Amino acid sequence: MQSIPVGLLYQMWEVPDVRTAELVDRALDDFRLAADLGFDAVWVGEHHFVPAGRSFYGRIAHPEMLLAKAASMIDRMRFGTGVKVLPDISATRAAEEMCMLDLLSGGRADFGIGQGTGYSGAQRLHRQAVFRDRLDEILALLADQPSEELPILTFDDRARVRDNIWVACRDERSVEHAAANGLNFVVGQAENAYAQAEHISRYRRAGGSGRIRGVRAIYVAESRRQAWDEFEAAFEMYATMITGPENKYTREAIDAGYLPQRARTVDEWLHQANVILGSPTQVAQGLSEYIAVTGIDRLDLLVQFPGLSAERTRRSLRLFTDAVWPELQPVLAVG
Repeated sequence: MQSIPVGLLYQMWEVPDVRTAELVDRALDDFRLAADLGFDAVWVGEHHFVPAGRSFYGRIAHPEMLLAKAASMIDRMRFGTGVKVLPDISATRAAEEMCMLDLLSGGRADFGIGQGTGYSGAQRLHRQAVFRDRLDEILALLADQPSEELPILTFDDRARVRDNIWVACRDERSVEHAAANGLNFVVGQAENAYAQAEHISRYRRAGGSGRIRGVRAIYVAESRRQAWDEFEAAFEMYATMITGPENKYTREAIDAGYLPQRARTVDEWLHQANVILGSPTQVAQGLSEYIAVTGIDRLDLLVQFPGLSAERTRRSLRLFTDAVWPELQPVLAVG
């Protein structure tokens, strides 16, 4: 079995007709296949409640529970939260859940943390401040710094948990906060590569010395035509969310001049949704360009989409390992 230093992100989005139990079973089968293919990590997104007016939605409110189950079944992978929303939970509860996942996974856990999406104005600023406060408390708990306000955790290996924290934030103060505390940094699948490069540059300028991981959505088939024919229905559903007017990342990318106001071709639409689709050579080229633009040192792939069958997801994974990775490996090693 080859070892591929590339991970997967499963947001666990799905249409209402698919039961959550079915989705979880399918995902666990995917994780086992990914381990057999050599992928070295899986992150799972955190999503709460059923949003109004959406044709699909995320199903996993507490990724740590699914990840702990996966870790008990699979020996060769790391498992991460993508991402844990700190403003909605106390620092002590967050730190304990992180330590417990680290314990149950045998030290194979990563902890993506963020502020949550869908907020604007004063509420957004408030959540950013709460995020920084929660993060400070978590770091104090992991450093075993008792105070009148904070208890002492009952877990060993807290330093290992700290080393595996990945911050997903975009406002300047929070990015600088992550850098100052020596934490790792992550940019997600919803963001344009050039916008991600700006966030990464800000993190590095602020003294950030941690690892940086980035996510791209991909679909691989034998040819570009086959890839589009198989993926079109799922993409149209996914794109309604990722490129819609309510998506702040798309609005910001358009305002910055990275994207046109309106996608006029399929290629422009895919680019607007940050999806790399096509033959193995085309996907390898797209990912190579992404790595060069952003300067990430760690790549994760979004491969599971609402409405896309397990058979097609798994075939795309196999094609990546068999035909994309051999072309991508030298580029990622340099990046």
